[in-house]
Amino acid sequence: MRKGLIFISSLILTACSITPNMVAMSDVDNKDWSEAAQLTYTNSSIEQCDMSIVIHVNHSFTMEELPLQITMFTPDSLRYTEQVVLPVKHQQLRPTAIAADIELPYREDVHLRCKGEYTWHITPSQNITGVEAVGIKFHAKN
Repeated sequence: MRKGLIFISSLILTACSITPNMVAMSDVDNKDWSEAAQLTYTNSSIEQCDMSIVIHVNHSFTMEELPLQITMFTPDSLRYTEQVVLPVKHQQLRPTAIAADIELPYREDVHLRCKGEYTWHITPSQNITGVEAVGIKFHAKN
């Protein structure tokens, strides 16, 4: 009985340490976001994931599409840059809400083969008003 309790306790502790969804965020100028936001994620366990761009917006944000240049730097010194336009499904902010998060699907089945520090630079292709922070959400599939 005691061994069973220890085994179950260790399973619960292991399950609690697994983080299936991780988010890396960076603040940006909410009056005029025009410069690159740098995000860093230290990968120690994710091998395959889906990725979403998360934007924290206020009442000034009204865009229906988000044009971005996204550059990824891998721990083994590779770099990949792409231009994307992500459709924004607007969620009307409640009158009492100051800000809200909007999650935009970005990539599916991404392989993060290397352990170590990944860095992303997310730069808008035009000046954007009303975005307070931008980030990447990782949905682990291992």
